[in-house]
Amino acid sequence: MNISRFLGSTNREALRQVRLALGPDALIVSNRRVNGGVEILATDATSAEAAAASVAPMPSGAVSPPEGDTGVEVMSAIGEMRGALEARMDDLMWGNQLRRVPQAAALFQTMLGFGFSTALLRAMLKRLPEALSGKAAVQWVRQELIAHLPVLESENDLWARGRAIALVGPTGVGKTTTIAKLAARCVRRAGPDSLVLLTTDTYRIGAHEQLKIYGQMMRVPVHVAQDVDELQAIIRQVHPDQTLLIDNVGISQRDHYIAEQAAMLAGAGRPVSRLLVLNATSHGDTLDEVARSYVNDGGSPLAGCIITKVDEASRTGASLDTALRYQLPIHFVSIGQKVPEDLMPARPAELVDQALAHSNPASVLYAPTEADFAALMSLSKPAEDNTGKAAAEQRRKQWLPGLLSMVGGGALAMDDLHAACDFVDDDIALAQAYGLWRAPGSSDGAVSLEGSLRHLERVARNALAEEGGPLLAVHDQLTLTLTLQNGLRCHLRASLLLSGRGKALTTPLQQLGFPGGWVSSAGESASAAPAAGDALLRQIMALGSPSSLMHLFEGGSQALWRKVNGSGVRWMAQVSGTTRVIVDDEATTVGALAKTLLHQPLAAADLLAELDHVAGIAVNDLVIWAACSPVTLLARRQAPLVLQMVCLRLVHRQNGNVIKTLHGLGAPHDGAAPSWLAACLLIRAEARSSLRNAAQLWRLLDQDRPEKSEQEQAMTAVQCAMAAWRLGQCGKAHAARSVAASLIGKPALPSSWRAPALLKLFALKALMP
Repeated sequence: MNISRFLGSTNREALRQVRLALGPDALIVSNRRVNGGVEILATDATSAEAAAASVAPMPSGAVSPPEGDTGVEVMSAIGEMRGALEARMDDLMWGNQLRRVPQAAALFQTMLGFGFSTALLRAMLKRLPEALSGKAAVQWVRQELIAHLPVLESENDLWARGRAIALVGPTGVGKTTTIAKLAARCVRRAGPDSLVLLTTDTYRIGAHEQLKIYGQMMRVPVHVAQDVDELQAIIRQVHPDQTLLIDNVGISQRDHYIAEQAAMLAGAGRPVSRLLVLNATSHGDTLDEVARSYVNDGGSPLAGCIITKVDEASRTGASLDTALRYQLPIHFVSIGQKVPEDLMPARPAELVDQALAHSNPASVLYAPTEADFAALMSLSKPAEDNTGKAAAEQRRKQWLPGLLSMVGGGALAMDDLHAACDFVDDDIALAQAYGLWRAPGSSDGAVSLEGSLRHLERVARNALAEEGGPLLAVHDQLTLTLTLQNGLRCHLRASLLLSGRGKALTTPLQQLGFPGGWVSSAGESASAAPAAGDALLRQIMALGSPSSLMHLFEGGSQALWRKVNGSGVRWMAQVSGTTRVIVDDEATTVGALAKTLLHQPLAAADLLAELDHVAGIAVNDLVIWAACSPVTLLARRQAPLVLQMVCLRLVHRQNGNVIKTLHGLGAPHDGAAPSWLAACLLIRAEARSSLRNAAQLWRLLDQDRPEKSEQEQAMTAVQCAMAAWRLGQCGKAHAARSVAASLIGKPALPSSWRAPALLKLFALKALMP
């Protein structure tokens, strides 16, 4: 018996297809709902009778089936009831999982807010490991999306000789502009003689004229075809080795002309690869309808998609969701109107991170809130089944002695181990360090490094959006000398991102200088390392100049300060007390000026909420005295440079001893309180100490992961150094510190042992379920 499969947007539409293909006597085998519509499995009466011929005949008294469409309708109704029952059972099982696994419910709500569909989230979150919690579950979802998001593997495949590519999609999605961007990329690769442009858009006024203008600019021929005959005639004139780009008229997903356009392209006389253009600003339901219409238009299968207007979209999850569910490899992403600069290759990690970035809270208007979910989940609460939990607990008890023996026989319970691992998952610095520690070396180190560094920067900026407040970029001025695998010695510089209250986040930039040359993770390289001031300026420029970013560094010359100040970034440099400045037309030093200023007392615990201690003293035992004053710097043939001087004294609350005095110069900051500027100086001074562990971590990582490149090792070593510093500084890391100390056989965690303790903690977490 031959069974055929039919898809329709509704049950009635699918049944219509069955009757057209198999006739009114067709037998319905099954009827169920699938992504985007209804699926019916059916067979014709002839094949059913042939299959029944081998079966013993029915008794003579058997009632013959009703004539006409009654059999089809009855079987259809049975199939529909079966599909509805299956859907209801699936709904119940999914609801039970949401009630049983709170992190699944939280992720479901969050991902809906990012624009992903319920169908995709159900399929994905059903496989969510129940042992994960918090940010570890979010990271699992991120990795799942990255692993399954279809993208163009190599652009070389797209531009194979003789390839014909057509862009299809609704009106107004940017097909013509995208064709121009693709044409520019093709011309750049193989020259104008390798390309021919063709448009079938004779409906819009001036549509083909726009493409002709682009063609003239690139010296590429442009042709217009109104029907399949003209299309075939033009293609016969195109050389077999030339690439053909076809721009088509935009058609609504509900217009029957979609099938006619598909038929015209199918009859072009040369195989045409169709790329669907998806508008990232469209609603998810609209994108689903567009994809379903073009997938089922009767033409050749879609070769993939291009996502446009990403720069205008508040949420990009729906476009990625559509590409995932319909398995349309994303070829390119359009991020603006500029031709050809604003067309970027699709990189899964970047697309997923952008989709999961925190957006404006106003977007909650179109997504369920936590209160909505709480109300829905409270409607029914079945009795909890603790069988799975009991079995898991029994397994944990079986290997608990082995884990405790790993920690030197310390009096640690399983709860302590889980608390330590949870802290690694939930803290940004440690979670990113753990991910880099576990990641193997990449055969394509440049691609892996670029993607990892961009990810680290996005993680920090997402944290800024989530927590609010400024982001601090500490550019280290301390040169660390490390020994590489080949025996050469190199100098490492790094940029560290922290929150405005001292929370360590990520390191998005490193520079390596060695006798054979100099390389930067920003993509720069040279045969010799630049001067210290130039290297610092490159660090600052690589991170850009958003108003929410404050650049902090040590020292420098007046010439460097002028360059940094002229770039428009927010910055402050820690300087010595002997730095000369002009105040009220009189020359003085920063230290002398500080003695004349009125200092205000500030509570260190309020400004440095993420630091447990400063200069080895608990933050609660410290008081900050801060003062600010405008100063001027003069230089020959240069305009006066007006800066802001900040001075702070760190005083012990109990005995009044001055622990530390710091001075800073920076660009005038409108509205910035002296207290915050003083806190920035102090955070910079403390954060740079984190790199003291980088050299030791490099050596330890070189033993564990020798296959990684020098730049990958540098990134991992610096991120782990930040994590080790965070482990010692965070007040919420008590359990993690205790476990880490036990792993190295110490009653406490001294700063000199943080590096090996951190890696042992990572190794322990890797063994945990």
